[in-house]
Amino acid sequence: MRVLGSNVAVDGGEIDLCALDGAARVVVEVRAITGDGDPIDAIGSEKRKHVESLAIRFGAERVDFVGVRLGASTVDVHWLPGDGPIGRRKGLSSRR
Repeated sequence: MRVLGSNVAVDGGEIDLCALDGAARVVVEVRAITGDGDPIDAIGSEKRKHVESLAIRFGAERVDFVGVRLGASTVDVHWLPGDGPIGRRKGLSSRR
């Protein structure tokens, strides 16, 4: 995957990262937290829908979500790749 831009303004909001994965346009939403928990859980359903609507305006084929948990001496990254057309998430409904 190759990042093409960050904090990209589109009509209705801003996309954290725009990338190419092979020939596929990908939008990546990044959420960082400190403390306990999974940062992916901090991306609620309304935020996911908003990001997906921005991705459609951008012409993306997929939306990935990346969560970063910043600890006192650690950094944990959780990448949740999109699965197929925008609107379907690999593992999102089965998490916990």
